[in-house]
Amino acid sequence: MHHAHDARLSVHACCRSRAGRDFATPGADAVYPPDLAIEPVHLDIRYRFDLANETLVGAVTHTLEARSGAPMRLVLHAVDFQDVCCEDPAGRAISHSYDGREITVDWDDAFADGEKRELKVTFKLVSPTTGLFFSQPTETFPNRSWYAATDNETERARHWLPTIDLPSVRCALDFHLTAESRFTILANGALQSETDNGDGTKTAHWRLEQRCPSYLTCIAIGDFVRHDDGEFGGRPVAAFTSPKFTSEDLARSFGRTKEMLAWMEKKLGREFPFPKYFQFALPGYGGAMENISLVSWDDQFVLDETLAKEWTWLVDQINVHEMAHSYFGDLIVCRDFAHAWLKESWATYMEQLWLEDSKGRDEGDYDFFTNIERYAMEADKRYKRPIVTRKFDHSWHMYDGHLYPGGGSRLHMLRRELGCDVFFTGVRLYVERFAGKTVETADFRRTLEEVSGRSLGKWFDQWIHGKGYPQLKASFSYDKKLKQGTFNVEQTQADEKAGVPIFELPLDLGWTAGSDVSVRTVQLDKAKHTFVIPMDADPEQVRIDPNCRTVMKLEFDPGEEKLKRQLTNAPDVVGRIRAARTLVEGGKRKRVETVRAAYANEQFWGVRVRMAEALAEAASQAAIEALADIIATENDGMVLESLLRAAGGIRAAEIRSAIEARLAAGIDLYRARSAAFEALGAQRKEAPIELLKQAAHTSHDPYGIGQGGALRALAASRHDDAVSVLSELTAPGSCSNRARRFSGMALGAAGRFIEQHERTAVREHLEDLLRDPIDRVREGAMTGLAALGEPAAIGALELYKLRLSDQDRATVNRTVAGLRAVGAKKPGAKDEALDGLRKTVRKLEDALEQLTARVDATTASDE
Repeated sequence: MHHAHDARLSVHACCRSRAGRDFATPGADAVYPPDLAIEPVHLDIRYRFDLANETLVGAVTHTLEARSGAPMRLVLHAVDFQDVCCEDPAGRAISHSYDGREITVDWDDAFADGEKRELKVTFKLVSPTTGLFFSQPTETFPNRSWYAATDNETERARHWLPTIDLPSVRCALDFHLTAESRFTILANGALQSETDNGDGTKTAHWRLEQRCPSYLTCIAIGDFVRHDDGEFGGRPVAAFTSPKFTSEDLARSFGRTKEMLAWMEKKLGREFPFPKYFQFALPGYGGAMENISLVSWDDQFVLDETLAKEWTWLVDQINVHEMAHSYFGDLIVCRDFAHAWLKESWATYMEQLWLEDSKGRDEGDYDFFTNIERYAMEADKRYKRPIVTRKFDHSWHMYDGHLYPGGGSRLHMLRRELGCDVFFTGVRLYVERFAGKTVETADFRRTLEEVSGRSLGKWFDQWIHGKGYPQLKASFSYDKKLKQGTFNVEQTQADEKAGVPIFELPLDLGWTAGSDVSVRTVQLDKAKHTFVIPMDADPEQVRIDPNCRTVMKLEFDPGEEKLKRQLTNAPDVVGRIRAARTLVEGGKRKRVETVRAAYANEQFWGVRVRMAEALAEAASQAAIEALADIIATENDGMVLESLLRAAGGIRAAEIRSAIEARLAAGIDLYRARSAAFEALGAQRKEAPIELLKQAAHTSHDPYGIGQGGALRALAASRHDDAVSVLSELTAPGSCSNRARRFSGMALGAAGRFIEQHERTAVREHLEDLLRDPIDRVREGAMTGLAALGEPAAIGALELYKLRLSDQDRATVNRTVAGLRAVGAKKPGAKDEALDGLRKTVRKLEDALEQLTARVDATTASDE
């Protein structure tokens, strides 16, 4: 799975918190895979869809296999099903009960070891809470798409499929799906037949012979545009989306898929394992998901000609990421979520490998460097956790910056530790050996140990099962008389209370003298080290980790002249980025001008992005002038958005004028235009409020990007008019739903800076939005309440939570915990919170009564 953009990883806004808090709440239980005395091994899924009424009538026949112990009971996950009935097709006596969450089936006679039986479950579903999503045009939203499609990760298949909804259970699949004849019907596997039923409906039969966990089981039905991309190895390749886009847009977005498939087969030494490679993109999905042979995307990634200038690189990386899951996650399935890094970290690392092989070392090194920084941001500002852990509040929370870039960058370290040949020999053996099986981390480690002859237990304990990462502070001096260079290296991250240790690791020290480049590898195993190395002359450049192999944070200033040479002459992008950052620290004009001149000559887009960010962080007058000059001249779609976002962190007339001039001249890039609005909003009192109000009422692009940026800009401006404009634009029909989801977020952010009585009105308005018919708008309202920081919203959030899945409730719980923490610091907050709690308890009691009555009625019906 690939989360939505941050550039790539979305961190739940409701999970924002102080640095150093625990990943899981105190008392969280360790989570283990289930016992499987009776295991489903095949599902025959027969569903009849009514998209107009958001219903389906279903029958799922499970083929079950007993393992041992004469079992008699099976429990299936099934949330909010109606008219549930179970039968044994062979006529064996069974009984069942259903509590709204689980179906418990008891046989009168026990299974024999290895015995196979069938169980048929019939039911009805109406507008499921999650997992299966319906969409259709309405009077209020006439432009909505027609579809019914699934999105399951991590534990949401249980809302539309009666099954054991955990990854250790994998079933072969037959789908018999009936819907209106005008709709396209897609599912996992290969199409066996499509039959016209003569009543305005058709039935498609799809079959997946490989075993598939529930979270990768997928259906998509709707009014779709199709792009056929021929075949790859005899397997059809195609992409689908709503009629808002064209076949040409799909080709522009996914037209490099077959090239990626060919590269991946070669890299991993194994033929693509599934019968097709289809992808579909629909609104509201947020990211992308690796369903076996049927990858789902949010349609924000379907590129028109303009967005392609900014996001082709990102779509390609996500495409590789999801494709990599065909091996890591789909072919080889993690036994439980504790080991999810074996799929997500691997898919993240495959992005880097694709860049390295297809575009060169600079792109690969930059991706590695970016992954380290994304991981370190979460580790430093939110929490540090082991990459593999069994303690989490919900499996969904595992999908964070530790799992994606944190684990992916560690795989690169492991490759460098073992050497490329040994590492990839081990990886190919791992793929071959565990194809079609479930795995845990030890399986991967032992395979690499077998190939390398190395004992890797300590490495895995430190980097995968342990917390944190090395933070190094280094210095260099040269003794001309003794002809010696001295490196001092200190690890500053150790925190016994937080469980962060001194790391043991190899570290490369590099220096350049003329055309001679030297590297010495040393071993770190304590807090401080001094390394004295013979050198004939004071080197022109001095480097720590010059080959970019180590997950670490580095503080190292070898001196201005050495940094200047590194800035212009270092052959690697990371070296030039580190030189630029260190040079502009403090914002001295001479150093800033050196970086500004280097920016003009820098060819690699990522280095320019990081130079701009470094100048913005310095924020001196010289840096501001340099940024203003760069804003006037930068036109690269891969750079401009980041440049404008960085500049937006500075309130200065020069920045405001430069951005206004760019907007006046016309910015023909969607995301850059959005960033320009936000940067202007951040100018506070000097923000061009009329321009931003006009932009907030204008649809600038098909994706809602520019309008969303203008909404956020109004919030950032803290202008007196912001709250009224944002409140207006939360109304259905006031703007597209793509943009409207940002209005609630922005309204909450703006409400933090108004008087208390007005803030109450904002809170109540956002609470009302928790009942909006569009789920993304509801999510935006929750994010807005978190930003508003009013503990009085807790009651409304608790009631909102009752309408959600467990997975989404876990996210709301984090928002509520944050608001409780805010409330505890306010005078009189305890009394206010107590009153709110009493009201919430009364409402929860009412809800519980209704739920109990519903369960009783269901039980009576079953009897």
